[in-house]
Amino acid sequence: MSQYLSKEEIKQWRSSLEKITLEEYAKKLGKILEEDKKTSDIIDIVMKNEKRLYTDNQKTNSKQSILKIAKKTQDIQKEVYDSKQESMLNIVKSKMTFKKPLTQREDTVLAHFVENKGKIVYAKDLAAILNLPTDYVYKYIKNLRTKISEDILQNATKGGYIFNLQK
Repeated sequence: MSQYLSKEEIKQWRSSLEKITLEEYAKKLGKILEEDKKTSDIIDIVMKNEKRLYTDNQKTNSKQSILKIAKKTQDIQKEVYDSKQESMLNIVKSKMTFKKPLTQREDTVLAHFVENKGKIVYAKDLAAILNLPTDYVYKYIKNLRTKISEDILQNATKGGYIFNLQK
């Protein structure tokens, strides 16, 4: 008779209604668990079969640190994207002349037009960006047209507006 638990005995332990650990079940039968078994799991091979016990606290700490790193990464990506957008907008602004300075919202509208240069931009898209009802967006488009000296903001044939800078 073997000193180790067999597969059949382990199956019996799983199906039993007793709430005892496998080690306690083996002790009850007068047997031991076979600890040294070859594994093909990559994590066990890399970690050389070290026993690793993680508490819930360690798991939440690692989740929080991963979330912090992800948040920092997103912030950095947003900064880089914004700086590229600002430099693109400043280059376009330098080619244009303005009758009056732009407000922040007008600047945002202009930035979206520059970003979508040559494409049709709809008022509903601008409304989503500005977080305003669509009716209010037309005011900013009108103001933008009056403040820019050049005629670079045209109506599209199927609705919307097209930003064309010829310089």
